Amino acid sequence: MKKKQKNTLQSQRDFYAALMDDETPCCAIEESTIEELDEAIADCIAMLQYSIDQNDKSEISYWRKLLQENKVQRRMLVA
Repeated sequence: MKKKQKNTLQSQRDFYAALMDDETPCCAIEESTIEELDEAIADCIAMLQYSIDQNDKSEISYWRKLLQENKVQRRMLVA
């Protein structure tokens, strides 16, 4: 039985950056603005809804994690 590869937070960030056609490595990104985080949250919600419509559980899990991370970053920026 093949072991399922663990989807790390860094691999998720790299995937999202590649998906958004961003050349900058995630570790080098400066603090995001509220507008950028709002846009990222909206993108995650759209992709999450699409994954739910496709009934793809691994994608649903991925987009939920990314959505929560963006929401936490936004909360920390606002606070």
